[in-house]
Amino acid sequence: MGMVGWRGGLLGLVLLGMTCVPTVVLAQAGFYVTPSFSFGEVYDDNIFSTASKPESDFITRFTPTIQAGYQSEPLTVLGRYTFDSEIYPDHPDLTNAQVRQRASAELKYLPIRPLTLAVNGNYAETQTPSELNVLTELQVGRSRASSLSLAPSVAYQFDPLTTGTGGYTFSRGELSGGVSTDTHAMNLGLDRRLTPRDTGSLGYTFNHYLFGGSLPSEGTNSLTSHVLTFGWTREITPVTNVTLRVGPRFTEGTVHPEVSASIAHKLKAGELSVTYAKSQSTSIGLGRVVDTDRVTASMTYQPVRFLQLSATPGFYRNTSGETESKVYSLTLGATYQLTEWLSLVGSYQFSLQQGSFSSTSGTPGSPDQEISHNIVSLTLVATYPYRVY
Repeated sequence: MGMVGWRGGLLGLVLLGMTCVPTVVLAQAGFYVTPSFSFGEVYDDNIFSTASKPESDFITRFTPTIQAGYQSEPLTVLGRYTFDSEIYPDHPDLTNAQVRQRASAELKYLPIRPLTLAVNGNYAETQTPSELNVLTELQVGRSRASSLSLAPSVAYQFDPLTTGTGGYTFSRGELSGGVSTDTHAMNLGLDRRLTPRDTGSLGYTFNHYLFGGSLPSEGTNSLTSHVLTFGWTREITPVTNVTLRVGPRFTEGTVHPEVSASIAHKLKAGELSVTYAKSQSTSIGLGRVVDTDRVTASMTYQPVRFLQLSATPGFYRNTSGETESKVYSLTLGATYQLTEWLSLVGSYQFSLQQGSFSSTSGTPGSPDQEISHNIVSLTLVATYPYRVY
């Protein structure tokens, strides 16, 4: 979901509006239905995510959302579906009743106290593929794209200090007229409370990537990697903690570091966190893996009871072979709760990409290309939870 407009924009803000539901309602076991609807105006100064001659438009967006499920102590079943309808006055050919849609499902079951079984599924389809590039923020021209993921997992608490986890994730990303990517990932983990403030962890991840072209003649290529990480979490104070995970990543005979480090601090009226990660992933529209160094920060602050402010700056350095691309991003948001079920949401998103990748594995992109993107939105979000019984 690399395009800042949707990933950090309306859909996320709709879900943010849904979090305004009083926790006392959702704390009770039972069946729930939560309909939500948002109406907003969006200004996008680069609707095609191009480097040269960007085109802008004022967009009217309608977003209905439905969430339903059952929640209890041993069992949780949740489902959510949402789609965006958009009107482009200056580009009427882009007007669409379903510019993007997203569906998710979650199942969590505790058959016995130490054992937790879970399955998560997600599907997204959009006309702006960059929205799906969450880890790289790489821009892709306007085209139909989709992503699908299914992730069963298990967790077992061996004793009050030790927990083991395991999981498998299958994900698929497809770009119309471009490449497709299948990822099979298996992970195993072990967490151990060492002291009242320290937790150690050991993790192993196996990744198998399959890349296919849009034409049979383009064939399919694959890549396999193994990642072993050692982790440590320290509660410096009751409101501040640091986490570090580091280890080797083995990919087709090469060895590279895998790193994740973060610090989080709770404020009196908000939260602040900073994260650095060095990892390998895939990107919609790109038929090969990408090595990414990213630094992101997140801040939320509630100066008064009904107003919440947020800021999320980020820097991403993506490399693949001899090609490099840097992305600078910033998302600012404000949510004001007008009534118990109605919120006014404003946001500003900025993205600047320097350097580009080609959609094939053999041809490098342009190192001098710059893609700038600014999006401003103002949205009214209405949501009303309903308990069936």
